[in-house]
Amino acid sequence: MNDDTTAEDIYAVIGTVVARLLKPDQYLTLHEITSALHSMGEAAGAAGTRESCERAVRLLAQQMH
Repeated sequence: MNDDTTAEDIYAVIGTVVARLLKPDQYLTLHEITSALHSMGEAAGAAGTRESCERAVRLLAQQMH
């Protein structure tokens, strides 16, 4: 898998999680998003989805530090 595909997959899982968590008049924290990504990765049947979730969690963790 090339870097472009990997980046697209990472952004796709982040977008999926954010869309599921968004509620009117509320805000999301990076912690909520990373926690949901972790849960999504744990529940994923496909190895590619698990890997994308893990990479997304690492990416967002870097943003927190």
